[in-house]
Amino acid sequence: MIEHFSHGYTTLPVAFLVSMTGSALGLLLARHARRHDRPARRALWLLIAAFAIGGTGIWVMHFVAMLGFTVRDVRILYDPWTTALSALIAVAVVACGLFAIGLGRYSPLRLAAAGTLTGIGVAAMHYTGMAAVSAELEFGYRPGYVIASVAIAIGAATTALWLSWRLQRAASMWLAAAVMAVAVNLMHYTGMLGVRTTGAAAEAPHGVDAVDLVFPMAVLTAIVLLFLVFTVVMVPTDEELRADEHLTTLQRRTTDRPVAGRKPPRY
Repeated sequence: MIEHFSHGYTTLPVAFLVSMTGSALGLLLARHARRHDRPARRALWLLIAAFAIGGTGIWVMHFVAMLGFTVRDVRILYDPWTTALSALIAVAVVACGLFAIGLGRYSPLRLAAAGTLTGIGVAAMHYTGMAAVSAELEFGYRPGYVIASVAIAIGAATTALWLSWRLQRAASMWLAAAVMAVAVNLMHYTGMLGVRTTGAAAEAPHGVDAVDLVFPMAVLTAIVLLFLVFTVVMVPTDEELRADEHLTTLQRRTTDRPVAGRKPPRY
């Protein structure tokens, strides 16, 4: 018997909060990227935003939710390398989507294409993470749930990219991050509802217990979140940028103003 909340419903709010936090930090970083005219500087900020949205908002949420996935009387292990690969996929596909929107000229067609590719990539991350599962049983997927999860992933990715381009106010970004977190969680659990057992596995289980991955994952997530929060806090606000521009303008005017009683030099 497959269970998705073997530790109770604790994993559900934790996964949601992690997803919302990562999404909010990513949206704030994407907003800062739009302030830069130089493509290289903008790409750097978009890459950091991809780590926030793809790494924390999507992949860590997936990992937390998988802690509740069990099959009664069956030991489930995880291949660390395949699990790490799923994390790289999450960051890479979100980065590609942000680059498509943030570095090119915005258009609805570009948004639709970037959202579709990113959504398919997010679904690929999910099922790559499921491929890391090793047990005495083989797992299969009901096609209807797979299609639904991919469709939700595309919708969530398109919404995330659109919000990263359009939103300016921080309060709106937190509300948008909550919407994104709902969509990401909905995609995950829709895909998980389609999981079924298909018989005994041909090979012996290999990998490590999910519990053994919790501590290193928690430490890594905490370090990444601290870095992202520090980066967001250190980013100047629009008011501070305008104040700096005003101060720079005043300094230039003061420097260029001629001193009274002094004749200009003759050449």
